[in-house]
Formats: sequence, structure tokens, C-alpha cells
Amino acid sequence: MPAFESGSSRLLVIASVFFLSVLAIQCNTQTENAQEGQTENEGPTKAIEDVPELADAMGQLQTYLHKYALALEAENHELATFYFHEVRASADGIKENIPGYEGYDIARFMRLFFDPVVEPVEESLANRNWKETRARTIELVDACNTCHSATNHGFVQVTPGFSKNPFNQDFSPRE
Repeated sequence: MPAFESGSSRLLVIASVFFLSVLAIQCNTQTENAQEGQTENEGPTKAIEDVPELADAMGQLQTYLHKYALALEAENHELATFYFHEVRASADGIKENIPGYEGYDIARFMRLFFDPVVEPVEESLANRNWKETRARTIELVDACNTCHSATNHGFVQVTPGFSKNPFNQDFSPRE
């Protein structure tokens, strides 16, 4: 039970830091919008007209994250590393190609929430520390959900997806 309490305390601290960051960003964004003469009642608009649909890009990121988690659960280092590379590439693509969406600075939010938790996942995965990598992956997913809440999309709750496999793929290592 003490290990759980320690993990709970750590998650509480992380959640608190994210909440305070979100609050600061929200206040800053509202101030910037007011200074530019924008109002929140203007309705959802893309930052740039030819920007790809964010939901499609996030769906691709979620697919790679889910496949990564299944490979991680199967302790298939090669496949998990491959899919985690795709997770990073998808996130980088979103930051580059969809930096703003519906009035939100998506690239900035991803740098605040997603980027800090990526490196610890990558390090533990490289060391084949399956237990730690699993815990770090849960922290990554929690960061995604915190970002969703910060952008008024808290209804989108991503799960690590360790136990459900909707894909037509065997994630166990090759013998």
C-alpha cells in the first residue's frame, strides 16, 4: 500500500502542476484574444484554412499509442520501440502541421504536457524496464487527458489500452 500512496502522491503533484499550468495558459490566452479583439463567442475556427483536421491527426497518434501499449504489454521491445517512434513522429507532425486549432495553441499545449513525459518513456523502454515503462506510459496518457481538459475537450479520455486489442495484429515477439 505505501508504494500506491507514493504513486498517488506523485500523480497528485503532476496533476497539480498541470492544472496550474493550464490556468496560467488559459488566462494568458484570454488576455491575448482580448488584445487582438477576438471573443470566445466567435465560434470554432481553424487557425489556418488548409490545416489538417486535428481529430484525424490525434486519431492516428492514438492508434500508434495503442499499438505501442500492446507491444509493450507483450514485452516485444522491437515492436514497442517501432510504435513509440511513430507516436513521437505523429506528435511532432501535429505540432508542425496543426500548431493552432479552434483558438488553441496546440503546439504550445503539446510542448507543455506531452513533451516532458516522452523522454522518460523512451529511456525506460530502451532499458527494457517493462514495469517502469508501463508506469511512464500511463503518465503519458494522463498528460494527454490533462491537455484535452485544458482545451475544453476533456470528454476525449484516452486510455493506455494495454488489455484490449481491436487490431488485426499479433503483438507477441517473434520466436
